[in-house]
Amino acid sequence: MNKDEKQPVNSGVQPGSETDEAQPENGLQATEEAAPEQENGSGTSGEEPEEDGEFLDPEDDEYLDEEEYDWEEDVPLSFGARLFSASTSLLRWIVLVAVLLALLLGGTFFSMYRNVSLNSLPQYEVSWAGQALDAAGYDWSVPVMGFLHRDFSKKPGSSWQDLELVSESHPELALPEYTTAQLTIQNEAGETLFEGDAAAYNDFHFSENGAYSATLTVTSPESTGAQGSYTYQFNFQLEAQPRLVLSGTGVTQGSVIGVRLEGVLGDMVPALTTELAEIPFTQYQGEWVAFVPVDYNQMAGEYAISATVNGQTVTETVQVYGRQRRELDTYTIDGTSAIPYVGALPKNMDFLWEINDPDIYWDGSFIQPVEGKILRDYAVLEYTDRLDPTDPLNAAIPLDQIAAYNANIAPRRSINVTLATTSGSAVVAPAAGRVAYAETNGSLGRVVVIEHGCGVKSLFYLLGRRDVDEGDFVTQGQQIGTTQGHVICEMRVGDIPVNPWDAWRGTGGLFF
Repeated sequence: MNKDEKQPVNSGVQPGSETDEAQPENGLQATEEAAPEQENGSGTSGEEPEEDGEFLDPEDDEYLDEEEYDWEEDVPLSFGARLFSASTSLLRWIVLVAVLLALLLGGTFFSMYRNVSLNSLPQYEVSWAGQALDAAGYDWSVPVMGFLHRDFSKKPGSSWQDLELVSESHPELALPEYTTAQLTIQNEAGETLFEGDAAAYNDFHFSENGAYSATLTVTSPESTGAQGSYTYQFNFQLEAQPRLVLSGTGVTQGSVIGVRLEGVLGDMVPALTTELAEIPFTQYQGEWVAFVPVDYNQMAGEYAISATVNGQTVTETVQVYGRQRRELDTYTIDGTSAIPYVGALPKNMDFLWEINDPDIYWDGSFIQPVEGKILRDYAVLEYTDRLDPTDPLNAAIPLDQIAAYNANIAPRRSINVTLATTSGSAVVAPAAGRVAYAETNGSLGRVVVIEHGCGVKSLFYLLGRRDVDEGDFVTQGQQIGTTQGHVICEMRVGDIPVNPWDAWRGTGGLFF
């Protein structure tokens, strides 16, 4: 080829293709047609290419297929579309936070749940006849957090605790404070002897010795966090022995000894034997009790008190001490006293000493029934006709003769308390009781006798007015009458007068 001869422009079509045949021989037309495209510098005439499915990317100056072209970048979003997009993003964040929070709380709950174990259950100390009981089963719901609880349960099954020998007819049941309990007791034959709560058990006593089994359920109070119960199952052999308990081992003349006989099986009435007084036993709240008076002139020394029941006898001893000697001189010309005196009571009142109500009406200490000046106290030795060596009328009598004369004078001992009061003063019941006598009786004037139970009585003489009748029940502090200047107050157990000040001050065997 000649050097001056022009080479045809390469159109990008490979030789031998179909378009090669339509190419002009000199290639001039193709060059001219392509020139405008090169002049605009962008390689395009501003019109979309004719090929289907191809689009020009304005940023990269390249053609993209229809699937690769992002139409939304060229179309502005509406407000609703933008709001929907923002809401969707917010919702995704909320869901994510909720999931994370749920995982956190779930992990916390799980950790707390696992930390609540059997060691979290309340530790109860329960005993029967002084012997600690072991729980055979339990059923508890322990709070973890809020409404979440963890439950623990174990059936008692066939596990029974064997206790040591029990020697009390009413074994003590000791429970934790504020708990409630249900108790069932069966004998060896499987017969149910008792079924009820702890309050009802207080009145239960075994009637015979033998082998027994018991089931006890102790329930927690509602105020506590953990709610549930323990179950105890135990066996025991009962060999009850009577036991005599005294209010004291030493008393003074005029006092009262409280006696209680424990461990008695069955309904046989025990017999009380003592040199101090003949007093019967009274059954009160499942126990046999008695109040033994010590006379104001009882000889000092040691005395035995015995109780016999079911062929068994138990004995305790008590020491009686003498009372300090107190004397009172009420000098009169004719040997009588200006102060009213009540000694031996008339025979028509002897029936009172047999009254022995099988109840204890009083609760706590007695109170002094009337205010006044003490003219004659209990157990005072009163002399009404001794010569007064300081009296000018006796100045001419040698002192040794006055002493010899007075030594031969026998005193009288006061068995009650004589008070001087303002006329019309109120006399009240020193303790609750039943009016056993309300009459006017000769020189005793208006008389009221109150039975306080178990043979303990309060007596009042020389009343100005009587406000109660026989058979009335009175409460402590209730007015029973009024005074007319002098009033005499007395207390007896059985037929023996005792010191009323002990009762009025809340001391002595009456409160045993």
